[in-house]
Amino acid sequence: MDSSDVTLMGVTKMVPSANPVIKLCFVILVFLFLPPLFLSSCQGSAAEEDAPDAAAMGRLPEEEIRFTNGGTTLAGTIFWPVSEVDCRAVVILAGSDRSKRGPLRIKLAEHFAAHGVAALVYDSPGTGGSTGNALLQSRDERALEALAAVNYLREAPDIRSTSVGLFGGSEGADVALMACTKDPEIAFAIAVSGSFGGSVLEVSRYSAEKKGYQWGLTLDEITQAITFKEIAFAFLIGPDIVEWSLIESRMKQWDGDTWAKFVDIAKQHKEKLTREQKEEMLGSLRHVVDQFKSQQWFSMVDIGDALQRTVNLDVDTFFRLLEEGPYSRGWEGSLCLDAARIRCPVLAIWGQEDSFLPPNQSATRLRRILAGSNHPNYEIEIFDNASHFLTKSGPASEFVPGYLVRMTTWLDKQVGSGDAAGP
Repeated sequence: MDSSDVTLMGVTKMVPSANPVIKLCFVILVFLFLPPLFLSSCQGSAAEEDAPDAAAMGRLPEEEIRFTNGGTTLAGTIFWPVSEVDCRAVVILAGSDRSKRGPLRIKLAEHFAAHGVAALVYDSPGTGGSTGNALLQSRDERALEALAAVNYLREAPDIRSTSVGLFGGSEGADVALMACTKDPEIAFAIAVSGSFGGSVLEVSRYSAEKKGYQWGLTLDEITQAITFKEIAFAFLIGPDIVEWSLIESRMKQWDGDTWAKFVDIAKQHKEKLTREQKEEMLGSLRHVVDQFKSQQWFSMVDIGDALQRTVNLDVDTFFRLLEEGPYSRGWEGSLCLDAARIRCPVLAIWGQEDSFLPPNQSATRLRRILAGSNHPNYEIEIFDNASHFLTKSGPASEFVPGYLVRMTTWLDKQVGSGDAAGP
């Protein structure tokens, strides 16, 4: 039987993993962790025989809604439990892709709804039906957006206002805890595969090395991927962030023209440029990306075509991203938590085979943050043989045994179950 490392209130123990009960279909989406449509539950998933269905209570199982955060209008869907009132509720946050609500987050919302928890999933700013631009948001601004979603649910009919919490994966996990520092009334937080203080460079280097070995790349190919990421961050943040002498020593082994051009672009980041110079720089960057596309390692640095989408922006939006975007503010990615302000129950989960960020380091950082503030109720778990998405390692796309049950039973313990509608 497989087992998982579990830390409860700072004490580590081994807990056997549950045997798989249902085969679940899952498609990986970058930095999102989305459980499947259905899993049997002990609480909140079955209505009383004489309880009316959702339509009889005057609501649809899926409700299209809009809410605002400052000057941004956000479009989303609430997935309702079939036959409960006084529901618990959760806001499902996007990962670092900051994308529109897709099929995987929708499956997660359906999963929560099947267990008596109303779930809100929404389009990130500038995607789907939402206004604004998520690319320009800092994590702190994303946390304020999460609170706007929480407050919307608190005011919705049939939702218990004191039992609204947050679920976030990857960057969304960090954002969820940041939101908790701003609102002590958040009922719970489920944080999956968060970095919790790791710098963007540290996480990027780990990811390139971990994936590279998994994909069977050579050490030289892995080094090229790491070097590309370092130069890219120097371009986004400023030339002083990296050690140029080390980078230039590596480059002597490779095709010098493309790499030298990339370095030249990165070192111009903080210079004042005319519009013509900006257009020339962006054109050069697009050319560099095109040159590297054929390299086997390149897919590791352009996950989900995020880099390609960025360089395809028009020149004004591209330079606005450089000047006002998240990397211009707090590039190190540190999670500046006032941990003493997080008083809600916290469940944090990682997969041991995470290929995006170091799970043990991340778990240790969070444990120290919460323990250092004498947090009264947190649980930390690392699942063996599990990916960043808590799927089984290897080609399979099933969630690891026990993952979904873990979240469901923990949530029932923390905030109880909803009340089924009476006859």
